[in-house]
Amino acid sequence: MDKTQAILKLTQEFLDKMGFGDKIEVTVTLDGDHYSVVLKAENPALLIGYHGNTLTGLQMFVSQHLHKQFDEWINLTIDVNDYKLRREQNLKSLADSTVEQVLSSNQAYILPPMIASERRIIHMYLAEHPQVTTASSGEGRDRSVIISPKV
Repeated sequence: MDKTQAILKLTQEFLDKMGFGDKIEVTVTLDGDHYSVVLKAENPALLIGYHGNTLTGLQMFVSQHLHKQFDEWINLTIDVNDYKLRREQNLKSLADSTVEQVLSSNQAYILPPMIASERRIIHMYLAEHPQVTTASSGEGRDRSVIISPKV
């Protein structure tokens, strides 16, 4: 079985075990070495979970099982109804408004705690900004991004 078919089958099996069964359309595409699993659902909130926790967990389970099956890590993302795209846009908007606050007050600003992938989006988005720098602070679930003026 090729990787695309394995990803499709495994994702569908997990969705079945989660009680979603045939209520979700699953497609898998390959771009270079990155596999994108796109889920289409009438009620995506249950699959996304609080702050994307359920979706992140599903992605982790599928990735771990694929690693065991193929004895290699597979570059994979799972998205439902474009949640991750919308979340990325919201994070960039949050970063933009925070940069405005930082520049007007000349004070560092701490964003709310975020998961690693969301912090990475902020760091990457502001990496080349000429007037601010970013850093992470805290531990575990309390880890946050700090946006500071460049000195």
